[in-house]
Amino acid sequence: MYKRTAALLAFAAVALAIPAGASAAKTVHYVGKTTGGHKVTFDLYRGGTRIKNLVTATPVSCLAMQYGYSPMGGMDSWNPPISFPVNQNDLKWKDDQANTGFYYNHVTKNYEFSTKKLRNGTIRGTLRQQFQFLVPKYPPGTFVIYGCLGVTHFSATPKH
Repeated sequence: MYKRTAALLAFAAVALAIPAGASAAKTVHYVGKTTGGHKVTFDLYRGGTRIKNLVTATPVSCLAMQYGYSPMGGMDSWNPPISFPVNQNDLKWKDDQANTGFYYNHVTKNYEFSTKKLRNGTIRGTLRQQFQFLVPKYPPGTFVIYGCLGVTHFSATPKH
């Protein structure tokens, strides 16, 4: 009888500990704004150590590498398919199949990402993306190369 009671108590202790551990590993949704006024959203998971599903837009300027062509500018999406560590300084990576609103085909984007988690739970950071693309022109065989750069800062707090 004593063994059965001890086993039952051990099982109850484990059963009660599992929900507490599961809630500690819960994903927290963050919402905020960039310096350009765009909404930024992401999820904080793995006990508050990693960011995933970051979605926002950055202001981008594209300049023609050849003389005589107009520059382009606008907003471009920021939604890379990777997760990032929190409190990261200058994380760099490349996406060879990224989409952009400035060009009809995939481009290679070079990303840089920095974040800092403050004591009150707010996460601040910097987002940077750089890419280039080639636009064919008339007559055939001529083209224009555009180089693009977008940088923004953000601040986000947990959504309750």
